[in-house]
Formats: sequence, C-alpha cells, structure tokens
Amino acid sequence: MFSIIEHIEYLVTRYDCVTIPAWGAFIAHYSTAGYDEQQAVMSRPRRAIGFNANVNHNDGLLAHSIMRREGLSYDQAMRFIADSVTAIRQQLMMDCEVSMGRLGYFRRNAGRYIEFVPFARSRACDMYFGLADLEISTVEALEREHQSQQSITEAPETVVPERRNLFACRATRVAASVAVLIGLGVILSTPVIVDRSHDMASMAPKVTAPQTQHLGVDVQQGVVPQAIEAVGRQSAFARVGNTSGKYYMVIATLRNQQELDAFKQDYAHLVPDMKILDYKGMMCVYIARSDDYSALMSLRDELPEALRDVWIYN
Repeated sequence: MFSIIEHIEYLVTRYDCVTIPAWGAFIAHYSTAGYDEQQAVMSRPRRAIGFNANVNHNDGLLAHSIMRREGLSYDQAMRFIADSVTAIRQQLMMDCEVSMGRLGYFRRNAGRYIEFVPFARSRACDMYFGLADLEISTVEALEREHQSQQSITEAPETVVPERRNLFACRATRVAASVAVLIGLGVILSTPVIVDRSHDMASMAPKVTAPQTQHLGVDVQQGVVPQAIEAVGRQSAFARVGNTSGKYYMVIATLRNQQELDAFKQDYAHLVPDMKILDYKGMMCVYIARSDDYSALMSLRDELPEALRDVWIYN
C-alpha cells in the first residue's frame, strides 16, 4: 500500500511548491551563503521547507505524480488524495500530531491551531548535501594573531644558571681528567704485548678506545673459582692479580667443557692467567680481578684483538 507522503517527499526535493488540495502547500525557502564576523563562520546556502495552509488549490502536481507511479486515473488519484487528507485530520484530532515522513510533522496547538515543524535534516536539503559551514578568519584577525606570536617569540628569555649544575659540570670534568691521567700512567708503566699476526705492516701497535659493558652480577656465596693450570711466567694480568677484588675482567662466557678446551687451545698464552667463575651454569673465564676499575681497563690492550671487547663484572 503506497502513501501520499512518499510522493510529497519526492516532489519537495524537485519543486519549490507542492500543494495538497484542501489542506495546504509545502513551500521551499532559500537563504544564500553569508559570513558572520563575530563567529568567523561562512555559512553554507540553505533550503528550508515551510507550510502555508492558505495555498490549498489543486495545481495537479501531486495528482500527476500518483497517476504516473501508481498507474491510476486522474479521478482515482484525486480520490486517494482526499482520503489521505481526511486521515490526517482524524489523526490530528486523536493524537494531536501526525508525521510527514522525513520532512517534519504537524501538531495541533491549543486544540485548534495546526503547526508544521520541519526537521533540521530533511529531504529538502538534498540540493546542498555535503556542504558545511566554514570557519574563516579575517585578514585583520590573522594579522593580530601573527603579531601576538611574534611578540611571544621575540621576548628575551632570562636563564638563571644553577650553581649546583655548574659545580656538577666542573666536578665531572675534573674527575674525567684525573681518570685519563691515571689510565695513561698505568698504560705507560705496563709493558705492552703486541699481537703482530693482525698488524704486520704497522710500526706500532694499534690502540683503540675501550668499549666495555657494565653488567651487574651478584657472585653467589660459596662458589669457589676453578683454577686453570699455570705456566711458570708472570704477565701483566698476574701482576694485577686474579684472586681478590670486586671487579672481574671476563674475556669469555662458555657453556661446557668442550667450549672451554677449544678456547684454551686458541689462546694458550693466556691459560696461566685464566680462572673460571661458575655462575648459573655458565663458565665465566676471567684473567684478572681488582678493586680498581681503571687498572683492569688499562690491561685491555694486553689482550688479542678478538678479546678486547671485555666485560667488567661487578
């Protein structure tokens, strides 16, 4: 069963005036785009639908729409329009309100006045579908904003240095200088063993800056380092010692005895200084211990190049 509202919705989107005989006319009202200086908004063009009960003559537009779509004669279409108007009046008398689809609704006020209330988003706005209001600032407003930003950026910033930070920076510099002097003294006072198999064309051994990793390791109580057989000679590592000290100079971490035997064969000249620390099932091979971190780092160049990336355990 078709409804008269479907035809009214269709016609309103294409015509500015759609008349319902003996009831009234839906009339489109246009408003052009405009600019609100106070809100700084450019409003879009609008098309709103109103209702005028005094325009109720038959112009044939609604009847021809029903005839064309429903396949009725003119008399049948006019009879259907009259029955629909009667149904609208009866529903207003009973419910004081009747819907007109997506256009809006009629309501009866104070028992006698009939008012049409359009929806804000009705089918009448299809012509401007997708358009929205734009926020556009004037040139004067943009200039004022630009000037305010410049005044903020150009304002001088007063920086008050903190004495505590300056003292910390100076203390750090002094400590770094002392550490460098101690390191140079230890290096110059310790004989350097040169592995010439990797530097045959050089006149002097290549010395690079130490690259270490500090890893916190808690040595378990009751773990006795395993001694590796010693050869009767004293090296730079032996002079530092490997039996006491909180820092361990670890050169390898091995998983089993087979890896340890292979490591000893590759670096047989370091075997007299090697000791093993059993830590969580791993064999940590270290060659020196000391409470002086710098003393251990000064021995880095005594190692073959492949072992110079040592670990210092604490």
